[in-house]
Amino acid sequence: MSKILLVDDDIDLADLIKTKLNAEGHTTHVINTGEGAFELAKQVKPDIAILDIMLPGITGYQICRRLRKDPELYRMAIMILTALGEEPEVLHGLEQGADDYLAKPFKLDRLMDKIASLNALLQAIESRNRITNLPGTDAIKREINHRLARGAAIAAIYIDMVGFKGYCASRGQEGQRVGLEFMSKLLVNLTRQMGIYESFLAHMGGEHFVVLTQLEDYERFCSTLIANFSQRVAELYSRQELDQGYLTALDRRGQEVRCPIMCLSIGVAHTQYRQFKSAKKMFEVLAQVRQMAQPKGSQSVVFVDRRRSDR
Repeated sequence: MSKILLVDDDIDLADLIKTKLNAEGHTTHVINTGEGAFELAKQVKPDIAILDIMLPGITGYQICRRLRKDPELYRMAIMILTALGEEPEVLHGLEQGADDYLAKPFKLDRLMDKIASLNALLQAIESRNRITNLPGTDAIKREINHRLARGAAIAAIYIDMVGFKGYCASRGQEGQRVGLEFMSKLLVNLTRQMGIYESFLAHMGGEHFVVLTQLEDYERFCSTLIANFSQRVAELYSRQELDQGYLTALDRRGQEVRCPIMCLSIGVAHTQYRQFKSAKKMFEVLAQVRQMAQPKGSQSVVFVDRRRSDR
């Protein structure tokens, strides 16, 4: 069960919510004013914070922003309670770093459903791929949202292993494991060796990886990654395959096909020229730049979005 912080100036409603949450096995800490809410959060370190937006003094938005900026608290799940429930208010709350919202008035069963969803989210972002030991899509998108809410200057680097499917077709399941372990270890070791300690690595599934860095680090990271990958990918192939520039595999019809040596397609979206408000918008741009990052032969390529329009 979860440790929950509830911030709501409606004392009767807060007592009702606390009674329900505690009956469901959660531990609930309540404060009826925005003043002192952050300090209470620092003290109890909740898994989930439920923040009413309209509070005397400090608003729920301000508390949310402060929680997201704190290195001890920013990973918690946050839900905002809004009396209006209108789209601009909800979007503003999500842009401050909230994970979800609930419009007043609401039924307690609906609140319990939201709590269950937030707990599922927390579990999902903690899960790791069994081969790469890296977190997945939910984790990287949430990390992007958190950094955007803190106003950080960031770059999202989407990495595709071009030729990976052909390699797996040739090598089988063991080849898939070898290829993914090779790539994940390369990324982890590279960020450490380069001293890029503010990075966040994720495995999106298959041949797709994302690395989140500070804005100032992405160029040297991409160039160093390509150099290291080009040098070390030879470890995965035989001398004959390297000399001829391809390996052979059987397609679905059982016919032999040539598969190129793996290389990288890298697309980059960053905040230098765009004011992204969510990970969703950043991934929309990544989807576009990935289409532009088309390798020629087995030469890795990087395409960086440099457009200046806001998203």
